[in-house]
Amino acid sequence: MSEVLTSLDAILAPTRSALLVVDVQHDFIHPEGWATRHGSPSLRQVIPPINRLIGAARAAGVPVVYILMEHGPAIDLPNYRARYVARGMDGDILCAAGTWGARLDGEVTAPAAGDLTIVRHSYDAFEGTRLHESLRARGVESVVGTGVVTNLCVQTTIEHAFALGYYVVVAEDATATPDPTVQAVTLTNFRQYFGPVVPSTTIQEHWHPRRETTSRGAAPA
Repeated sequence: MSEVLTSLDAILAPTRSALLVVDVQHDFIHPEGWATRHGSPSLRQVIPPINRLIGAARAAGVPVVYILMEHGPAIDLPNYRARYVARGMDGDILCAAGTWGARLDGEVTAPAAGDLTIVRHSYDAFEGTRLHESLRARGVESVVGTGVVTNLCVQTTIEHAFALGYYVVVAEDATATPDPTVQAVTLTNFRQYFGPVVPSTTIQEHWHPRRETTSRGAAPA
């Protein structure tokens, strides 16, 4: 039987972790993107902590996964297209495949060699993608959730990760949603039922190379 991990030290060990960067695309967070054009407040505050986490992950050998949304009549399932009609969005598609709006925001640290990029067509990054197989092939047991929006694509992805057996951690300042009350409620739900919700700086500290070295008993340099 597998070991039960209860401490943040164990859950965030670089050898078992991966960083998920969800939907930091132009249409979600750029001032000229779809969300802002439709009245959403800016969510760009997630970019600096996400970039710091990407840097920390790479330094510690933690896999970085960029998760992107793409939509369009030829790729969306009928039930998803029905939601567009219900929301009055069928003529103005969010993150339309092949468009500027679907690209990673230019201020986000770009993918590097060895990073994963997962393109999906529904809220859940595990559904219909190779994400689960790719993480397991890398020995990943824990995932750290970042990105937008917290109560939709981040939430469905993190909850599915938990259902698949991953330990989950959410970086509270590296996630966002337009409504502060919804953000608070969603993070409370994560914290109560799925896993730790902590500042991005706490995660960075656990991925610091010196911490990893000293945790194995070596004297600090």
